Amino acid sequence: MYRFKKAELGVFDTKNSDLAIASFGKNCRILGLTRGQFSLIDLIYSVLKKTGKAHIITTTWSAGIKDVHQVDWMKNNDLIYTFKLITDHSYANRQKKYAASIVDLFGVENIRTSEIHAKFTLIHNDDFKVCIRTSMNLNANKTCENFEIDEDEEIFNFYLNFVEHTFGDMPKGFTESSFKVNKSLDNFFNKNSKNITGWSEI
Repeated sequence: MYRFKKAELGVFDTKNSDLAIASFGKNCRILGLTRGQFSLIDLIYSVLKKTGKAHIITTTWSAGIKDVHQVDWMKNNDLIYTFKLITDHSYANRQKKYAASIVDLFGVENIRTSEIHAKFTLIHNDDFKVCIRTSMNLNANKTCENFEIDEDEEIFNFYLNFVEHTFGDMPKGFTESSFKVNKSLDNFFNKNSKNITGWSEI
């Protein structure tokens, strides 16, 4: 059973996402509120400067083309080994041009769809297993946002389970069919649902 640990807490009215993760390191937990002056892409970049080159997996409801190109820039500048994306099945219909550009940049094999509003990013290499959970989509939004960062193998693997199911169960690329994504999502919850019977001691 997971043992809770204390978190670094912060309210950040700054454009510099490096300041938000100044205490980042092994086994860290950082929780923050922002004024929307930096984006999830900025936060990922700040983490990569701490972890070194890593694999990235992101789930999001929406992604702006500017932010997608920033991910491509990080790949081209030797910060990202691989980039995988899970987004909502409505995205390809809402943003047809963006979806086509994402396929061109990252390859259809690195994209899946789901019925999803959850937003989390997994960052991993030989030394770190990081999970970022946030209200932010990939695109910037000038409003109050929250984020939580854990360098923790158990939390990382909890979310990775969903990623591996979706990549294994859904066809490559963007799928617009609500029936297909909901069937896959039902399969995941049917396999993994269980009642929580208690919490570990703090």
